[in-house]
Amino acid sequence: MQERIISYDPCTLEPVGDVAVTSPESIGTVVERSRKVFAEWSSLEHDDRRIVLRAFKRTVLARGHEVARTVASETGKPIGDAYAFDVVTSLTVMDHYLRHAHRYLKPRRAGSWPYLSTRGWTEYHPRGVVGVISPSNYPFFLSMIPAFTALAAGCSVVLKPSEKTPLTGELLGHIAGDAGLPPDLVQVVHGAGNVGAALVNQVDAVAFTGSTAVGKKVGETAGRRLIPAVLELGGKDPIIVLDDAHLRRTAQAVVWSGMLNAGQTCVSVERVYAVDAIYAPFLAELDRALEDVAAGTDDRHEIGPVIDQAQLELIEAHIADALAKGARLVRGGRRVENVSGFYYEPTLLTEVDHTMAIMREETFGPIISVMRVADEQAAVEMANDNRYGLHASVWGRDRSRAARIASRIRSGTVAINDLDVNFIMPSLPFGGIGDSGLGVAFGPEGIRSFCYAQGITATRLPISTSALLGARYPRRRGLRYWKAVAQALFRW
Repeated sequence: MQERIISYDPCTLEPVGDVAVTSPESIGTVVERSRKVFAEWSSLEHDDRRIVLRAFKRTVLARGHEVARTVASETGKPIGDAYAFDVVTSLTVMDHYLRHAHRYLKPRRAGSWPYLSTRGWTEYHPRGVVGVISPSNYPFFLSMIPAFTALAAGCSVVLKPSEKTPLTGELLGHIAGDAGLPPDLVQVVHGAGNVGAALVNQVDAVAFTGSTAVGKKVGETAGRRLIPAVLELGGKDPIIVLDDAHLRRTAQAVVWSGMLNAGQTCVSVERVYAVDAIYAPFLAELDRALEDVAAGTDDRHEIGPVIDQAQLELIEAHIADALAKGARLVRGGRRVENVSGFYYEPTLLTEVDHTMAIMREETFGPIISVMRVADEQAAVEMANDNRYGLHASVWGRDRSRAARIASRIRSGTVAINDLDVNFIMPSLPFGGIGDSGLGVAFGPEGIRSFCYAQGITATRLPISTSALLGARYPRRRGLRYWKAVAQALFRW
């Protein structure tokens, strides 16, 4: 009998469905089918592909409630959050590339100085089969970003969703088929790390979203095979609160970001640096804002569970380490009792420092840790004192000052007087540095990640540029000639 993956609701711990596991040995056959359909898909004109992909977007829109219901059942998040941050965000990315992919991928003219007898341009060609390996925290959105981008680039896709949220990945594949995409253009495989490893060993490009530890393994395999890898990995995202910040608005934003999806968002606030001048009143505002949040179900003020027991134990370990090293627990700090799911109380910690795991390692839980710093210089130094570099934010009324500080933060994305918005703005590149990954999603950079750039030149004259330069035997140009040319062209 074929092995199956059972998906459980983190709220109730009840099974909600199952899928068949794909054997690693069969991945080669799956990719070969994908390669065959790629030959046809990539040969289509952009406008012809856009017609098909527009139908895909409309089908996601029509079945958005079904998507949100499936996501909610596998992640435990409120269904409204599932619709907002898995369905609407996916539609935003789809709409963006439907509007702009042709512009991002059109041939780009190159300058030809000093070889004016030659013209040149760059063309972007799809690489082939793209393997997408996606996580469980936003299982539809984080599958759709690379999948749709690759399709818009002219590639075919094999998706391996997280084994914790397989039903959402399976649904994405069904929607693609129901929308009229060619058979095998989007295929879905299921399994654990061995299936993902087999996929990376077969495809022409890979997009991975997940932990840094696994992302490094994916990157190593891609490097050995000389295929591109877009790796969106962990984060330990800082926020700097300046002395001129609007404290109530900032506190409300921090609580929203830190509690959204029970803190399981790669761009959520994990460490807060508040300058000494406003530390006490800001802490009071944070505590007040957290009064409106609870862990549970069936209420618009409440947050859902974390994904599983292992995540719950990691959160508890980080809290215990912090308290043992002198942190102060203002509120929360424990599991929710008398419930069946993996719920953890909204938590506020102060008197934290960089000896603590909770300020250095990704926690992925409903926890806000606040550190007092002397001034903005100290805040920047602390924000940059981390191996991650995915997202950050700066809050202050003086926008020029905030922008200067934002530019000094070592992070792939930064928001000023806002949080998380970079994660849903597809016109800007989104990606991390350091242990937060390689490559970017969104914008022209995102879609070109799944293409190879081809530089082409053509002579403007009956005689080639190389011939004009004397590239023939016997040689007609000597050292004196080339030194004179260099002086004439470049001495300015």
